[in-house]
Amino acid sequence: MDSPNPKYRSIRKVANLGTIPLLLGVSPLVGLGMGYLLDRWLGTGMILKLVFTGLGFAAGVREMLRLLAQSRRDRDDL
Repeated sequence: MDSPNPKYRSIRKVANLGTIPLLLGVSPLVGLGMGYLLDRWLGTGMILKLVFTGLGFAAGVREMLRLLAQSRRDRDDL
């Protein structure tokens, strides 16, 4: 595959960094939904909701840090 068009490099960077708020908002919600369904299925109260919400938040933060590191590498390549 050919290298990306340099004309659109800054647009791609902004789009990648623009996904960070979405990641931090959606990841815990997905974890909450999974925990809710598992709690109902297993009858465990609300413990799995808390666990999976925390895991979702951690996954969102991890992905945010990965995107920021990638952005730094791209900036250093200029």
